[in-house]
Amino acid sequence: MKKLIVSLILFLCFLSARPQRTTDIGVRIGAAAYWGDIQNVDYSKSITPIYGVLGRFNFNKRMSVRGQLVTGNLKAYGTLPDVNLADPAVNQPNNDWKPYIKEVNNAYYFKRNIQTVEALFEFNFLDYQMGSLKKNRFTPFLSVGVGGFYSRAPRQGTIILDPISFGSSLNMLMAYRGPNGDLEISNKTDALSPIIPMGFGIKYNLTKRLGACIEFCVRKTFTDNIDNLVDPTRFQSVADITGNYPPAMASNKLINNDWYASLHLSLHWQIWAEKGNCKVNDPNAKYGKKSAF
Repeated sequence: MKKLIVSLILFLCFLSARPQRTTDIGVRIGAAAYWGDIQNVDYSKSITPIYGVLGRFNFNKRMSVRGQLVTGNLKAYGTLPDVNLADPAVNQPNNDWKPYIKEVNNAYYFKRNIQTVEALFEFNFLDYQMGSLKKNRFTPFLSVGVGGFYSRAPRQGTIILDPISFGSSLNMLMAYRGPNGDLEISNKTDALSPIIPMGFGIKYNLTKRLGACIEFCVRKTFTDNIDNLVDPTRFQSVADITGNYPPAMASNKLINNDWYASLHLSLHWQIWAEKGNCKVNDPNAKYGKKSAF
């Protein structure tokens, strides 16, 4: 174990022996998709756009950190068997959903606006430097980090019906019984959670200041409510006359948490380079001279 730690330290020192510290900012656009408790998701209808801004600090040619803000939507068309579902037309005037209900049994739908803030560490597999148009022009890379996810309660999408009070009143038709036996609306809860983003991509310099990046990233969340299903097992159980649900059907936070993924393209512009970096616009320049930027 000690040898492994020493080797790792030496490897990191080797990578940072010739620093190439620079900073760039950028914009990103892409598409996102959810997966969680909804079954048979129709991804031809469930891909959504996302947008964002980013800032990156490059320690050297191999390592950098990136911070980004992202906003957009997540939605899914699918099925949720063995539960009573309300017609979403009751609380959502979304006409594109009505044909889907007629075509698919147990049809379930949700849509949420999302905002995230993320900090990621990037490791380049090849030497990479912003501004270089020949050597060190591109590299594949891995990214991993932490972040926060927020989505305000949408109050739109399919409604879960309470299995006991089904048909007794309009208010009960639009609700399910929570863990305390209280009636709740199934899409009224905000989603706030830490997330763990993990990605893989490719960076490429377009000009001496402008670079591009394409990246695929998956995100592990710690909420089970992105799809308005705080505890999906409870919806598929039958409560007793008091409204209590079997303990075995309680939510498992480790298993039931939702995920989502994104594929995005970003453009980044170099705004600063430390003195002492290589003159990238002078192919004969040697390391140690002032930055060209």
